[in-house]
Amino acid sequence: LPWSTRQLTDLARSRAPRPTWLTAVGHPDRPAIATIRITRTPAGVEEDITLTLGYGTTETPPLDTVEPLAEALAADHGLVTMLTSLRSARRDLTIPPRFEVPPIPVSFTLSPETVMDIGLAHALHPPLNVRPLRLGPTARPALHYPLGEGTDAQSWTTLQRLTDHLKDFPGRV
Repeated sequence: LPWSTRQLTDLARSRAPRPTWLTAVGHPDRPAIATIRITRTPAGVEEDITLTLGYGTTETPPLDTVEPLAEALAADHGLVTMLTSLRSARRDLTIPPRFEVPPIPVSFTLSPETVMDIGLAHALHPPLNVRPLRLGPTARPALHYPLGEGTDAQSWTTLQRLTDHLKDFPGRV
């Protein structure tokens, strides 16, 4: 069924202050599963969204679309942070009854508001070989940190060092 923003908003509003958790499933031509958790907070409403897309062994995931997606979400949809990861798994998104390889980070994105809270100078200079890309307006950019192609497990260490750096921002008490 097509999404109805109004119906989803009405549903979440009717359940408040309890959280609402929604699941959406894609089409067999492009397997996808999305979950959306909507929670009331003192600041308003928070949405935590996870989207998983299935690609076959002969298909290349469109990693070049992540940066433009991050920019659009930061500019127009209230993105706070976004972690993108990649892992080898079944195209149909089913999970076998055994351990599989975990996902590997591809990128991490911060909203303009989060960047301003941390401090632009601090966020722009992590102690890594990772340099963020500025997305959006020069005065209040979102920052997009490329971490790899989803093939090197060392990206987890890089992500940990990046988030440690970002949490330790000037002025934090």
